[in-house]
Amino acid sequence: MTQIFQHVQHYLMYFKERFPIAGALLYSASLFYLSYFSANLFHFHSPVNVLQSVCGCFVIFLVLLHLRLLDEHKDYEKDRRAYPERMLSKGTITLKDLRKLLYGVLFIEAGLSLALGINVFMIWLMVMLWSYLMYVEFFIPEFLNQRMGLYLISHQLIVPIIFMYGMIQRIQFPQKSIEEIGCLIMLFLASICSTITFEIARKTWSQEKEHECADSYTKSWGINKCIIITQLSALLACMSFIGVFYVYQLPCIFILIGIILYLLFLSSELLFKYHPSTKNSKYVEITGILYMLGMFVTASLGFYRL
Repeated sequence: MTQIFQHVQHYLMYFKERFPIAGALLYSASLFYLSYFSANLFHFHSPVNVLQSVCGCFVIFLVLLHLRLLDEHKDYEKDRRAYPERMLSKGTITLKDLRKLLYGVLFIEAGLSLALGINVFMIWLMVMLWSYLMYVEFFIPEFLNQRMGLYLISHQLIVPIIFMYGMIQRIQFPQKSIEEIGCLIMLFLASICSTITFEIARKTWSQEKEHECADSYTKSWGINKCIIITQLSALLACMSFIGVFYVYQLPCIFILIGIILYLLFLSSELLFKYHPSTKNSKYVEITGILYMLGMFVTASLGFYRL
């Protein structure tokens, strides 16, 4: 019993260090319900089922966890040198421990997805396929690691697949209406660009924060290029969301919130550009999180009311 308690304690410590549950829940819930309520934009959709939606949201939360666990295996040797203070590097928790957790997570994901229907299960298999390709770095690890932008895009392409996981619970693919196909493309673009914006923002670092063994976008691209790329991604996400809001005649407040979120993020990056301090780097990360979650939640509320 003592040994079991110790293992549970180690897993909880690991979550705190490498997989903050609150943050993962916020991201998974906002992305899932964005996709789930997006079904209201389409002519033929089933009604909301609270129990099924909670199960689907929980699966997406577990998907984020299995992606983290796969990354721990993939990057073990590099992280052990770069971050010797981490639990995994010190041996407090082992890869064997994480594999046991991974197998349990995948089993639950598969079972719940199958219970939600064969269409949902097929999308989950697509998520698993892309997860594996990310794990093996698409069989071209050296090529990708030398091209940080391509690496980022290749890994973030899993977001539209996850998006389909929620939507497929309430609609059938493919949609035949040109308007609906265009809407679907804009939603995919908005979701992936929002996540890319956050991903770059969280690794927009000041010179003091740069680590010899760790990669940041400011280190690879420089501050100016990093900000330009992030702003293009954020603006594209914002325009895509606003385009959908406009086409489906959502109240102007939703468009206004989208613009405010974008301007807030823009202001933090301009502040970092002219004063690239550690404090301003943190502002970029925080506003990047607020931008992504804010856009997801705003769109979810807007689509829910349709």
